[in-house]
Amino acid sequence: MSNDRSKLMPSDIDTYAKYVEGIDPSRYYDSQAQEVWLNAMERWPLLADVLYPDSEPKRGR
Repeated sequence: MSNDRSKLMPSDIDTYAKYVEGIDPSRYYDSQAQEVWLNAMERWPLLADVLYPDSEPKRGR
């Protein structure tokens, strides 16, 4: 029996590309990763300003 955890891919897009012929993962955008990043920037604005001083303005809700 193989260890399924050793087969984990970095993202859903990479996993999809592994199983579907013709998919180029470099041409897809990971919107979930972007949402996590934006939410973190809103939650910790001071840290975001220090780590990413030239980032785009924070989005409004």
